[in-house]
Amino acid sequence: MAGKPHEVLATREARAQLPALLERFRRSGAKAEPVVIGARRRPEAVVLSYERYLVLAGGRERVAAALEQQAREASETLDGDAALELANRELHAVRRGPRAKR
Repeated sequence: MAGKPHEVLATREARAQLPALLERFRRSGAKAEPVVIGARRRPEAVVLSYERYLVLAGGRERVAAALEQQAREASETLDGDAALELANRELHAVRRGPRAKR
């Protein structure tokens, strides 16, 4: 999924296709590709299966917990919110590729 551009579905089309999208999410679960939606085909939102959301959210939580633990072991201050923010920044940097500024 990372680095792969998605077709942007117009909001009117998304509204019309919602029942079919939900059926696809039911069938494919976490493996269903997300759907990007936006006015005038500019990306504004992403719709994904609940199972995929749980996988993504859980991954971030695990990374944040690992960073928080690492900071505790190094006697540094990094609370859960800061660890989650750092995890999100790193995830976005990885998705942008090696030339991304950090």
